[in-house]
Amino acid sequence: DPDGFQAAIVGIGNDAGDLDSLAASIAIADWQPVGGCGGRPLWVPIAPFPRSDFRLRQDACLLFNHIGFSFDGAGAPEALLHLDDVDAATARRWSDAGGLGLALV
Repeated sequence: DPDGFQAAIVGIGNDAGDLDSLAASIAIADWQPVGGCGGRPLWVPIAPFPRSDFRLRQDACLLFNHIGFSFDGAGAPEALLHLDDVDAATARRWSDAGGLGLALV
């Protein structure tokens, strides 16, 4: 939820959604300073494929399970946004909060 943030930056990898792209989008979001009161943007890692496709990426399933992510009924990490989780209203909210950027990783 971007409340209190001046902008949002979406971190997303290539459309193949390989494990290195997923890890890079999460790492860059985690590495960035947290926004809010300081006026920094909210960094949002997004998997570049539908949530239901996560289970097809067995290497990612093994790694995310190993490091303790909880999985939802679709077989995807609950805490990771996927391309189909972000609708126009969400993107508009992020944009209206001060801007919407894109970081290709």
